[in-house]
Amino acid sequence: MNILHNLYATLVLTTLSPACQAQDTADINTDSLCIDISYMMPQRYSAKAVTNFSLCLRGDTLVSYLPYMGRAYQPTFGNTNGLDFTGPVTDKSVTKGRKGKTTIKFHCKNNAVSYDFKIEVYPKGGAYIHLIPSNADAISYRGTWQ
Repeated sequence: MNILHNLYATLVLTTLSPACQAQDTADINTDSLCIDISYMMPQRYSAKAVTNFSLCLRGDTLVSYLPYMGRAYQPTFGNTNGLDFTGPVTDKSVTKGRKGKTTIKFHCKNNAVSYDFKIEVYPKGGAYIHLIPSNADAISYRGTWQ
């Protein structure tokens, strides 16, 4: 019970942190977006707070520096950097939702692995990333955007 209480307190504090409330713009620039990752939520493991990781969209280019925990179904030879790569974005779509939420979906490929991204960006600075690799377990991240 104590573990659940600590996890709940961490989620509430992270959600209500000043960084999440710093921005209040209705128009989110999806061509120049950087998200600082503060929390990773693997499919098979416990969620974990992290620092010094980010994901940036610069036009049609993705700059990924993300942590990963999960099961790889197929090894990729020659790819020792995991989710630390820069690659072209394809099939990008942007939709505006209720209460100012913007959803960005796109596909990116690094070596032999393809990735499907879904990013939800909120006007007050919060962001949620869901990543599905073609060769491994899915993983999600939470952070703040700039």
